[in-house]
Amino acid sequence: MTLKTREYIVQLIVRHVQGTLDDTGKKELLEWRESFPENEALFQRMTSRVHFEESLKACEMTSKEMESEWKLIYGKTIGRRRLGMRRMFQYAAILIAVVLIGGVWMLGDRDVELPSVSLMAKAHLIKRIKPQAILVMGDGTTVNLKDTSSLASLVSTKVALSANKEILTYTEGSVDTVMEFHTMRIPRGGEYVLVLSDGTTVYLNAESELTYPVKFSGKDRRVYLKGEAYFEVERDTCKPFIVEANSLEIQVLGTEFGVRAYGDEECVRTTLKKGKVSVESEGCGVILTPNMQASFDKKTLQMDVREVNVDLFLGWKDGRLIFDNCSLEDILKDLGKWYDFDTRYAREDARLIPFSLNIKKHDAFAEVLQLLEDTGCVKFDIRDNVVVVK
Repeated sequence: MTLKTREYIVQLIVRHVQGTLDDTGKKELLEWRESFPENEALFQRMTSRVHFEESLKACEMTSKEMESEWKLIYGKTIGRRRLGMRRMFQYAAILIAVVLIGGVWMLGDRDVELPSVSLMAKAHLIKRIKPQAILVMGDGTTVNLKDTSSLASLVSTKVALSANKEILTYTEGSVDTVMEFHTMRIPRGGEYVLVLSDGTTVYLNAESELTYPVKFSGKDRRVYLKGEAYFEVERDTCKPFIVEANSLEIQVLGTEFGVRAYGDEECVRTTLKKGKVSVESEGCGVILTPNMQASFDKKTLQMDVREVNVDLFLGWKDGRLIFDNCSLEDILKDLGKWYDFDTRYAREDARLIPFSLNIKKHDAFAEVLQLLEDTGCVKFDIRDNVVVVK
């Protein structure tokens, strides 16, 4: 990497931590972070406490002064969650720029720190994300979609056009007069792809459940969601596609969008990537256009609409873990769903520490924890199926 290119990336990082990076810059920085795992690791390090301290050293501060400065800045982040870290880095951004350009950051010359032996050795206790699902038939019979013979049976009985461990495709054909409903359940640590009888593709995330008719009949195509799913809806102007999630009803003709409706979360979020979506609840409704998100508060029954970076909310569908200035508690909560582990905090204050993360969803779990450890803010231990935050 040339000095000119390196300095440009530095400028992007500085503007990122200052909160002044425009959409073009965000896209360029995201592409650079995604191009190599080493780039993401370096990004995490350059926006960490470790680098903050290195920057202060360059200014000839004593260790006592560094600790005092860090406590002053970090103290302002507690209780402010998503905005806290960004404000902290507005203070330290100039130091980051000085040290990066000065040569502390040597792209291509610096070895990225690998996960510690102890962390790597224990990482096998945490399951890797993999396709897995349980299908509940209309009569209550359950089918484990990891079982080869069960998959073959679905095809031979003409329930499914095709079936394997990653995707189940239903048959098309004449509409049944009596609708039979199936339910697809995705456990923690799992994911699965479902193609409905109308051709609509549904990507189901971990700890999710979708109930749907084997074949659609009537005036609409209605399904019922618990958890999180991404829909690529086959267009049919005569039959709108409707997703019911809690008390929310999302209606489309043909489009791509994501719905997050976990029972233990306060809001139901609908994020639109393509097309147009109507989101309604008890007479209150909004129309979404691309890159917009509707957040429905289940307690207050209020609907909030805003423009978002859809990759932050839909990246999981393409196999990426993307978090932007999110609290450690929220990050580990999602990771727990995907990797099937529980979390225990030896330090309560660690829950609110904000991080940004962008890596492949299927990377080894130890590498995910190591990226967070590299910031110098937290340490992890793995005991059985529990991640301990220290």
